[in-house]
Amino acid sequence: MTITDKEFLATELSMGIGFDSPGFKVLAEVTADAIKGLGHSLLDYGAGTGVYADAFYNAGFDVSIYEIFKAHREYISQNAPHLRIIDKPITTDIMAFIEVAEHMTDEELNDLFKMISPEYILFSSTSERKPGWDELWGHINVKDQGEWDVFFDLKGYEILKRLTVPTTWAKIYRKK
Repeated sequence: MTITDKEFLATELSMGIGFDSPGFKVLAEVTADAIKGLGHSLLDYGAGTGVYADAFYNAGFDVSIYEIFKAHREYISQNAPHLRIIDKPITTDIMAFIEVAEHMTDEELNDLFKMISPEYILFSSTSERKPGWDELWGHINVKDQGEWDVFFDLKGYEILKRLTVPTTWAKIYRKK
């Protein structure tokens, strides 16, 4: 059994992943600083609580958000009404793809990259497998980091650089 979007949001907020968490907001700001100079337009795909999107916006990026969960879209609208939430993904200079890919099947990922083709991808996806936790949180596609590198290579991307934010396994891919 998986949790609802409202339960998912409530749990994230209880873990300090929201606008009321100064530490999380600082992490988002540092993450935004790490990608300055790569482009101007940014799609935050699977934006969650919107804190990263807000930090990207405050760093001067033209930000669009694509988020499937209604509870998250409502939370973002209440806390950052200046952010633009869109109905379908669009191609931008940069796609922030932070802790989302493990929630998507390879088929869904392939469909996404048939629709859009960002120049850069700020990517982070856990490689830790935790029985029980993964099922509850909808982690249906946990890959080792090398497997993600192969996946993106097949999509026409190469690693530009590895980062330490927002996670230790974060990296930036760029079009070849």
